[in-house]
Amino acid sequence: MLSNTIWVAEPNRIEVRPTEVADEPLYDQIQVEVKACGVCAWDSHLFQGETGPGPTPYPIGHEAIGIVRKVGEGVKSFKPGDHVFLGSGSNEMMTQYLNVIADAAERLPDDITDWSKWIIEPTCCIVNLLNKAKIAAGDTVALVGCGYMGLLTLQGLLRGSQAGRILAFEKRPERRKLAEGYGAKEVYDPDSEEGKECIRRLKEAGGADVVIEFSAAVSGFELANELIRYESGTLVIGSWHRHEMTFDGTKWHLGGLTVYNLSPMSHRHYTDVMKQTRAMLERGVYTPQDLVTHVADYRDCQSIFEKSITKEDGYIKGVITF
Repeated sequence: MLSNTIWVAEPNRIEVRPTEVADEPLYDQIQVEVKACGVCAWDSHLFQGETGPGPTPYPIGHEAIGIVRKVGEGVKSFKPGDHVFLGSGSNEMMTQYLNVIADAAERLPDDITDWSKWIIEPTCCIVNLLNKAKIAAGDTVALVGCGYMGLLTLQGLLRGSQAGRILAFEKRPERRKLAEGYGAKEVYDPDSEEGKECIRRLKEAGGADVVIEFSAAVSGFELANELIRYESGTLVIGSWHRHEMTFDGTKWHLGGLTVYNLSPMSHRHYTDVMKQTRAMLERGVYTPQDLVTHVADYRDCQSIFEKSITKEDGYIKGVITF
């Protein structure tokens, strides 16, 4: 059958093309009618023709949710009609229908009406990140960058971790306000006098036990490295995944630094993280729906990709609906 699919036709231009999808899922697959798919920072880079799977054109998307329409003969965990989110399995999910391995899916509530509010894959990445960070009771944690992923991380730190002191650094005033709205007590513009003084005092006190970097900027990455406790500190890299960055190997080596990556590929049993994420959502630890700012139908979504670059109109998270 044919499925309308979003393709990057050429750098900075989206096009909808019919793509052939097998009528029946394989033995261990489910067929999903996609209802919505989030626009990841990765998708924003792919839209610009950067670090793609090859030359344009190519399809994109990996944050899909939808309804199970068919199941393969070997699938016992899902049935037609189930609502699911996909945590892995494909990078071509901005499409009306797809077949994907059943282990890449996890259940969603049956009463969803606004699908744009249920993009879950990024939250899985945050749960994986905080699992890896191994935050001990009372640890000082510094978060650099309060965009979509940074704010999700802040939700996890404030509502579901053992962190003691939590500091957030963000240059955009509207995002600092959102961080404060979640209950963060120490939120700073790193370029302000107050922010510079906080950084100075934190460094004098020995640095943060754990630093989580989500700035997607060289200056933010440099600040993250500056804030780490010198002996046996932990750095978790969130936004450094589609471009090159440089670091001071002397400090990383002599300081005994441990560096973690939030990527699903860093966890051999990522399906466990998907189940953990669902449990945390049910507890209200994470509320990703609060952060969706832009929604567009797949037939008219060029502008949402453009805003994912410029961050115009208060853009934090975009979602494509089908």
